[in-house]
Amino acid sequence: MSADPACICPLSPLDPLPRWTADLPGCGGTMRMEIEDFEVEELPAYLPCGQGDHLYLWIEKRDMAAETLRKVIARGLGVSPSDIGMAGLKDRRAVTRQWLSVPRKAESALGRLDDPRVTVLDAALHKNKLRTGHLRGNRFRIRLRGVLGNAAALVAAKVARIAERGVPNFYGSQRMGHGGATLAAGWALAHGAHGFVRVRLPDGTDHGLDLGDRALRRLAASALQAEVFNRTLAARMDLHTLDRVLDGDVCEKTDTGGQFTTDAPDRDQLRLDAGAIAVTGPMWGPRMTLAQGEAGELEGRVLAQCALRLDDFAALGHLAEGTRRPLSVRVAELRWHCDDHGVVLTFDLPAGAYATGVVGEVAGPVDPSEPAIPGPAVRAAVTESAANDAEAAGPREQGY
Repeated sequence: MSADPACICPLSPLDPLPRWTADLPGCGGTMRMEIEDFEVEELPAYLPCGQGDHLYLWIEKRDMAAETLRKVIARGLGVSPSDIGMAGLKDRRAVTRQWLSVPRKAESALGRLDDPRVTVLDAALHKNKLRTGHLRGNRFRIRLRGVLGNAAALVAAKVARIAERGVPNFYGSQRMGHGGATLAAGWALAHGAHGFVRVRLPDGTDHGLDLGDRALRRLAASALQAEVFNRTLAARMDLHTLDRVLDGDVCEKTDTGGQFTTDAPDRDQLRLDAGAIAVTGPMWGPRMTLAQGEAGELEGRVLAQCALRLDDFAALGHLAEGTRRPLSVRVAELRWHCDDHGVVLTFDLPAGAYATGVVGEVAGPVDPSEPAIPGPAVRAAVTESAANDAEAAGPREQGY
């Protein structure tokens, strides 16, 4: 069975993603060599009030996907998976802490949760079920192993730059699926495919996918939007306009989230520099606010380069209604230190931003002439001078 023409996707996930700090050499290293190398702690939008029909559980999970967690909780507490509320999905290969909600009646069954990968750290009542997006952001603690011998000086320079202007708000490659298969499914949906289909990726491989699966359809539509966003962001970086307000840009107020289309780029440039607003990029869909002028022309040009039209997203219906996403994000509480195993970074990001964007900026590009120094030698390589540089770039890690 060959792929239908509507299912032959011409788009591959943008790889590698460009770095905003590419003029500074990175420290190298490898992420997630051990489960403990990647920790995520949810920053909730609110805390449970102590009364109501929903039981909020503050849990820690280890090396477990979000959907597996949902099944484990449902089975252990005797509730339906649909009764479980989560503010966001956390990484699998990691140690993560987050709130989730279950019906109050499940409180008596907490002792039946016996999966060693899940620990309930706290529990409290609240009036409403936890919904997707009910979080301020996430706090990360990430270790890079096998970094370069001069990692301290390299990280100090990177951190100083990132603290000043943030990082590009790219979607991570996991959004696109293995080999870009989820992205290809989004392309097929936008071109009228339905049911079981065989999609063809740009590398020539065919994949059988069931577009009748509601979860896959939602992920596929989001992947298509995300890829066009990534390419728009990359185009702004290539034109050196990521930190500039263009005529017709749709900007977002950082304090309220309110959006407006600029008609005075010079005035709003001052607000952008002060961190009062962010410039947004397109998550295409019929309800998205269209950029105007120079910004609108750029976004339309990228969409055309992807061989897509606005009508293609309209075909996705409620799966891709359209919105705007900040092109860059500020990184809060950014700290770092070297230990016996490499470099440890801790930082906060708003909901929806990817930690891999920060780590990618710090880790690369790598000077191939610099040798990596594994193990205890890393600590020995941190001289007093490098430690002073680190303090100048930002406070060292204080923990959570």
